[in-house]
Amino acid sequence: MKNGNVVQDTARLVEELTGKLEVMGYSGATITRLNSIWRNLVPYANENACGAFSMEVAREFIQSHYGHRLDDPDASHNIHRAIHLLSDFQRYGTVFKQSHATLKGFTKSYRQVFEGFLQHLSAQGVAPGSLRTWRSRLFRLEYFLLHHGIEEFRLIRIQHINSYIESLAGFSSNTVGSTLRILKQLFQYACSNGFHVESFDNAIPIVRRQRRQRLPTVFSVGETEKILSAIDRSNALGKRNYAIFLLLARMGLRISDVRGLMFHHFDWSRNVISIVQQKTKKPVDLPIMDEVGWAIIDYLRNGRPHSECPLVFIKHIAPFDGLTSALHQQMLQYLRRADIHVPANKPRGVHSLRHSLATTLLQKQVPIQTISHTLGHLDIGSTSGYVQVNLPQLRLCALEVA
Repeated sequence: MKNGNVVQDTARLVEELTGKLEVMGYSGATITRLNSIWRNLVPYANENACGAFSMEVAREFIQSHYGHRLDDPDASHNIHRAIHLLSDFQRYGTVFKQSHATLKGFTKSYRQVFEGFLQHLSAQGVAPGSLRTWRSRLFRLEYFLLHHGIEEFRLIRIQHINSYIESLAGFSSNTVGSTLRILKQLFQYACSNGFHVESFDNAIPIVRRQRRQRLPTVFSVGETEKILSAIDRSNALGKRNYAIFLLLARMGLRISDVRGLMFHHFDWSRNVISIVQQKTKKPVDLPIMDEVGWAIIDYLRNGRPHSECPLVFIKHIAPFDGLTSALHQQMLQYLRRADIHVPANKPRGVHSLRHSLATTLLQKQVPIQTISHTLGHLDIGSTSGYVQVNLPQLRLCALEVA
């Protein structure tokens, strides 16, 4: 199924890939989930591309058929996974496994260099979430190399790197860019530590990250209040979510930092939260607003399950450990209750509350340096992105320049 024998017909491609997945031992539930997407793709390709499959057709299909669901992380993952399985199978006749399918670890041939590289990144302070992403990209690279007969890391040549880069076609520019940055750092590490004689530094291109490909969702002050009011605080789960959403909407914390809050981060005598941000590694001290403080106290006294977990916000089902989700589903639920509509092409996660706080502060003409400190940005350039959504402030700036 490579080169001159590429299957173009979408229906046949789906049929052959389904058989391949069955042979590989994929569960019936997984294959059914994938086919729920493919059975919509086949008639779309028949109508719009004479039945032929290509990533261009697939991207158009995703946007037209699933655009309203792309802000749901689980749905988006399943949809894109289904498409990339088809693309990989069409181009290479194989299926690149996901990281959760390779929990046994890297193969013996690649384990030392890949695990060593990840330990090197961890020692440099790379966040655990980023390490999980890097690990999954390394699994894909390993699978690609083994499929092409490269049994040892030292045998990798420039043509193999070029082929792997070609396999990234169809992914977003940000995904390609981050994957190439991982590749570049991997070979720099490998060359410095004797795993390979070349770093391939000049052979791996740099794809500049495209910042602000779409503007963030911003809620008005009134809409933010409606979202907070939609949370039912009469039950334990509502008390937890209300306290979390206040930390996002009033104090501008990132959801990753909220999930990581521990009891020792709170200095109630000074009404201050002191943390080292997970994303920037920058220490910040934030005053606790009365409204936020009382919501947290209400949760701790009347909502939080008994648990020895040092984290403030925990799951409400056994074993009552830390939160792992970004509360995306809860956010969608509260948006529906508040009767707030967000267009399908706009993000709808809890991070929007942080964006909204920044924009509200801008509208109140709070200096951007102050906003940058509140949000915990390392530089004002990061904060400047929020100005894009504040047209009145932009007009004011234009008048001042004139």
